[in-house]
Amino acid sequence: MKRFAILSVLVMLLACSVPAMSQQTIDNFYVTVGPGVVMSGGGSGYNGGEWYGYPSMWINQWFYDHPLDFSKGKIVHIEFDWTAMDPLCMTDITVALNWSTPEWSYLGNGTALPPLPGVDEALYIVRVPFVDICAVVPDVQHVAFDYVIYDYNPEWVSLDVRGCNLVITKGVIVHECAVGNDDTTWGAIKSIVE
Repeated sequence: MKRFAILSVLVMLLACSVPAMSQQTIDNFYVTVGPGVVMSGGGSGYNGGEWYGYPSMWINQWFYDHPLDFSKGKIVHIEFDWTAMDPLCMTDITVALNWSTPEWSYLGNGTALPPLPGVDEALYIVRVPFVDICAVVPDVQHVAFDYVIYDYNPEWVSLDVRGCNLVITKGVIVHECAVGNDDTTWGAIKSIVE
């Protein structure tokens, strides 16, 4: 927990110290998931904020970032509230940050197309789960999550949800092209996480 708090502070310091060198994008999302299906949802993502169901049972909304860039990394901040549709029933919720791989960008789709259902998920999508709860949850839960992608700035980022009996509201994803991955502040962040 202490490492996470230190990482969060360093990420915020990095974001504040290099505003001219970074490129920040802010998107939003919301979704209601019944038994593995989207009952309603939206946001500012691809195709008017559409949520896509994958064979792996993930439900994704994609957000275009910037072109693939190996000279930069990516800082991602996600925040949202969630609760049960029916607070007397079991809620199953798994949430992940994901992003497109360089292999996806090499196909040349650019802003036109994220890795939609039917693609080889293992080849074109990287996922990092950060919420995994199966319980009766009668009240609203707040989630805040920060993550740094070190090796490259991916073209697309996404929020993935899997589960049932859940409502996500007030979702915000801030994705920022970080300074070059050889920067000293970037190295400091990397050393704390490792």
